[in-house]
Amino acid sequence: MAIHGNKIGLVKESLIEMLHLAEYAVTYRKTDKAIWGDNATGGILGFPATVVLFSIIDCLGSYFANNENFNVVIDGKSCFIRNASQHIYILNSRYFNLDLSKIDLDNIYGNVRSPVTHNSLLPEGYILQIGENENLPFNIAINECNKRIYCSIYAVSLDTFADKTFRFFRTILWHHKISFLWVKYFEIAVGFSASQ
Repeated sequence: MAIHGNKIGLVKESLIEMLHLAEYAVTYRKTDKAIWGDNATGGILGFPATVVLFSIIDCLGSYFANNENFNVVIDGKSCFIRNASQHIYILNSRYFNLDLSKIDLDNIYGNVRSPVTHNSLLPEGYILQIGENENLPFNIAINECNKRIYCSIYAVSLDTFADKTFRFFRTILWHHKISFLWVKYFEIAVGFSASQ
């Protein structure tokens, strides 16, 4: 980590560091019994990967908070990112291109992102999986009999989505002079409208 004279330099480097760490975590295999004991089953570093990936999602979502020119469609309605718990709404933007319901987005924030980040836990019915062959980072279902939510989080797929999204932002950061990563600035700088 270098010392930066401006915020944009720090954002550039820190996001790349986080993506690099996430990539390492989803490609690492826990096979050494001397380190992992009974957990040496070939799994990945799923919790650290998920914490870092949600940090990236929070960071990217934060730059669109309170921007009236940027909206996401949730449940067929145009919505704005207003506060920290809504940074996750960036998942429904054109950058991640997911189509999650408000219930699902709030569920992912409240029952996945927050407990994984703050408690290293997932609620009953929530499973963190490698997900190498999954097209989407989440699979959320409600059991019609008991109305319980079941959720699979696929770490490799989430990493792929975050990496693809960050590549777009990185292109803007590296090729355009922007005083900071606020959307209104890069929309003007590159002639791109986030609401398109």
